[in-house]
Amino acid sequence: MTVRRLFDRSATWLRGLPAAAAAGLVALVVIAAATAIIIQSESSYQQQKVEEVRVQGEILAASIGAALDFGDATAAQEAAEAMRVNRQVRGVVVYDRDGNKVAGYRRDGQQPRSTLAESRLVPSPGVVAEVPVISGGKRVGTVRIAIDRQPIDTRIGRYALVALLVIMAVLVVAVLGVAQAMLRRANLELASRAETLAETNAELTHQIAERTKAEDQLRQAQKMQALGQLTGGIAHDFNNLLTVIQGSADMLQRPNLAEDRRKRFADAIVQAAARAAALTGQLLAFARRQPLQPEVIDVNAMIEGMIELLDRALGERVKIETDLAEGVCTVEADRAQLVSAILNIAVNGRDAMPDGGTLRIASFVHKGEDGPMIAVRVHDEGTGMDTETIERAMEPFFTTKAAGKGTGLGLSQVYGFATQSGGDLHIDSSPGQGTSVTILLPCSGLEEVAAPAEPDVRARHTGSVLLVEDNEEVGEFAEALLHELGHRVTRARSGSEALEIAAIARFDLVLTDVVMPAMSGIELADALDRLYPGTPIVLTTGYSDEIARSGAGGRPVLLKPYRLEALAAVLDDALVGKAPPNA
Repeated sequence: MTVRRLFDRSATWLRGLPAAAAAGLVALVVIAAATAIIIQSESSYQQQKVEEVRVQGEILAASIGAALDFGDATAAQEAAEAMRVNRQVRGVVVYDRDGNKVAGYRRDGQQPRSTLAESRLVPSPGVVAEVPVISGGKRVGTVRIAIDRQPIDTRIGRYALVALLVIMAVLVVAVLGVAQAMLRRANLELASRAETLAETNAELTHQIAERTKAEDQLRQAQKMQALGQLTGGIAHDFNNLLTVIQGSADMLQRPNLAEDRRKRFADAIVQAAARAAALTGQLLAFARRQPLQPEVIDVNAMIEGMIELLDRALGERVKIETDLAEGVCTVEADRAQLVSAILNIAVNGRDAMPDGGTLRIASFVHKGEDGPMIAVRVHDEGTGMDTETIERAMEPFFTTKAAGKGTGLGLSQVYGFATQSGGDLHIDSSPGQGTSVTILLPCSGLEEVAAPAEPDVRARHTGSVLLVEDNEEVGEFAEALLHELGHRVTRARSGSEALEIAAIARFDLVLTDVVMPAMSGIELADALDRLYPGTPIVLTTGYSDEIARSGAGGRPVLLKPYRLEALAAVLDDALVGKAPPNA
């Protein structure tokens, strides 16, 4: 445990040193360890050699004991000469018990020392060992044997190998130290860059937040500008219409007014009211809040049927060409709105070609994200539009025409109709290159059903009518119209009051407003369907977000403002059981 703790502390201390110092210290440790290994190796080698010499001396001493004991110098010399086979042996000398030479040789050819004492006085370059010769338990002589040390080239090679290993270890440590230093510098640089990146990211986030805030403020300003333009345009057009209505009404109140002038002023009021109704219809179409009358339409057949209408509307200086693709599918849309949309675009194209030109109407299949769509493209050869004008072309009351030449609601109405029908509107144009306006509508796949022929004479039907209207003026007016048509009228001013009346009386037909407090006309119709199934219910509204979103549930809708003829027609259809979805 103590060694482990010491190692951990040493490692921690080394990590705290600079990389170069740590590498140098490790290199010194490696060199010291290598030196210790060399010294230990040399010491072990010397001990091994001494032991080797001693063993060889013991072997020789054992073989010449009897020869020394009997003084047989020849046998002793032969035993000594036998050691020549070992080429590491430098010399062998056999001495008797008195230390005098009996036998021996030296590999260098010189004569061995004559006494043991003289031999001991002269140092030998080899490894020397003296072994006593024992015979009969007594020492009868001494064997002195010397062998070569390891050759110098072998020893140098061995030490060089060790030195090479040490150098390689030092180089590895140095490389690791340098790599560690570079890695540490890289980590510091990376940390610095990460900190800089974090600061930059924070600044970028702040700038994005500021930009988003500025964009929101700009969008709000643009909304307010568009709202101001919208309200200004509405106020301008309605003030013009109200001027006609108010002035005509004032003239009708004057006494002794000639009949022809009375009729002219009454007609002016009717025409101004019709223009006001058309204007609100265009606004509702732009806002995608106008109840539509969808039906299955063969677009190609409809365009071909419009050619005569377009010829009259565009004049002789505009040539109409068609390029209608074969096999295009049908669409489900409001026929009147689609005809009006194409006519609006065509009139804009005519106005963009004051000197005349060609107007091309094409149809083709467009592959949309949600499936195939019918594309109706109207292209003119007019002056074209720049990018800024294209971006504002679908804004209500935006127009490039001179004052009195257009309301600026044409393309906004087309856009509202296309999007409310599940499609889209695209404008492609550039100055001097003309303009292409494309209406996209989703394919239906259903077959077009021919409309039944209308009878020449409409039969008038009367009955008891429950009128539900929360607005007092409109209620009085509607009640007067119903009496004029010969109906028996019971008036209710809310949905709950209508249910109370319906609980005690039955009616031939119910005419109810849609937008009312507490209970809407659609909720009232659902409740009456449960109370009296099969009773005809006609909805009337000037605007209803609920109808625009989810429809009228198959019930006929009479749009405000309505005239006497429209009211009579929808009530007749309802009473005979053939009411259309909208009127």
